[in-house]
Amino acid sequence: MEREQYFCRAGRPVPVDLGYRPEDAFRPSVWLDSSAVPGCMCSHSGWFVMPCRQEGLVKHKTDEILIFVGGDPADPENLNGEIELQLEQDKLTLTHTCVVFIPAGAAHGNLEVKRADKPILHFTIQMSESDYSAEPAAATAPVGTYANHVVERYEPVDGSRPEAPPGFLTLLLWLDSQKLKSAPYLETVWFHTTNDTGPEEHMHDDLDELIGFFGTDPEHPDELGGEVQFFVEGEPVSVRKSCIIYLPRGVRHSPILVPELKRPIIHFSAGNGGDYARK
Repeated sequence: MEREQYFCRAGRPVPVDLGYRPEDAFRPSVWLDSSAVPGCMCSHSGWFVMPCRQEGLVKHKTDEILIFVGGDPADPENLNGEIELQLEQDKLTLTHTCVVFIPAGAAHGNLEVKRADKPILHFTIQMSESDYSAEPAAATAPVGTYANHVVERYEPVDGSRPEAPPGFLTLLLWLDSQKLKSAPYLETVWFHTTNDTGPEEHMHDDLDELIGFFGTDPEHPDELGGEVQFFVEGEPVSVRKSCIIYLPRGVRHSPILVPELKRPIIHFSAGNGGDYARK
């Protein structure tokens, strides 16, 4: 199907060594790069299931966001673990579901999962690169420069909330340039029930968008645990595997329907513009 050109489903091999030690502490789910969807924003996801460490500092040519989601839908803001991350000379201690904004060129790394009382979903997005690249870096920015680059909770500056049937959504995270200067757009939620409505078909003139659906069984991270029907240019595409979809600006998409759900699904949308607007 022509619309499948936008879809990257779980099961593709991870083409680089992500550096987590021990390696089996991280269970990959979806890896999106240009070999799957040309022109995309590089993104990958997986689950931390035990303590581990990633040594060294790197930098990227692109802005990047790192997302950490606690795996307990009954306690969604609690990471149920502790992660330390160095961003330039600031050490960030993460204990809640959150997103970290890393500007292009900023040194970051030395990530350590100190505790993983329950599995933690982690996904990253490089906002203007189609393939993963990194180079060694040294921390040079003054202490405190990036201490506020962690955002928790779904709290848009304008107070807006998505329309949804009762019980369908748990709102997790919202990021945009109003929330944090120069940051890209990100929205993350849980799906808890089936759903046969909205959002309405729309497109974006000023951003390319990623849409993700992740199954929440870390023992089988490829499996969605239900079915999502996602519409692209008016045609539905069925999703039963964890999946990331790349939508260039101007491509009409939605609604998102959930005809079957066996266990909660984590959904995100993100764009390489600072503010989210539909047309």
